[in-house]
Amino acid sequence: MPAQPTAPPTTPTAQAPPGGAPTPSAPADSRLASTKTNLKYLALGGAAATAPASLTTRGVLTTLRYVLRYALRRLLRIALYGAVGSAIAVVGFGVLGSLGSGLAFFAAPGLMGSVAIGLGTGVVKFAWRHRPDKYRFPDGWWATMTRRAASGSDASKDEEADAVAEAANAELDRRNEDNRKTRHDVWMRV
Repeated sequence: MPAQPTAPPTTPTAQAPPGGAPTPSAPADSRLASTKTNLKYLALGGAAATAPASLTTRGVLTTLRYVLRYALRRLLRIALYGAVGSAIAVVGFGVLGSLGSGLAFFAAPGLMGSVAIGLGTGVVKFAWRHRPDKYRFPDGWWATMTRRAASGSDASKDEEADAVAEAANAELDRRNEDNRKTRHDVWMRV
């Protein structure tokens, strides 16, 4: 008689302890551990004791860390501009108010006005320093004036050239206006 295949031995399963209390689940523990690991990696970066196992998670956390650091540094820099500007405004307008007449004392801004002036100064300085290249005017009117002055050009010839350019622009504007009127006149299209 042929031998029948036997089933593999079964391993004993963990049973619930008496009283119906559930056993701690492993996935919740691993989620807590991975969350702690991720937060430590986010806070400490490469100096963390353990790094997340997933390359995607490490990449996202590293990017998030750099973005948060950049935003925090920018906010601190703007706050510094605001603090310095408000301190200067308070001292300056305080001196103006004490040296000026009684009306000048009331015209000087208070604390909140000084803070607003300082923050406005900081925002304007930040925007001016970080403006796009198309607003930097490397060959703008100031550079043109400087180049003309350095070359020793005659001012009367410059005035004459400007008058000719203005006349040409006026004629071009008149032609454009005539063309615009013609396009808008329905009966002229027929």
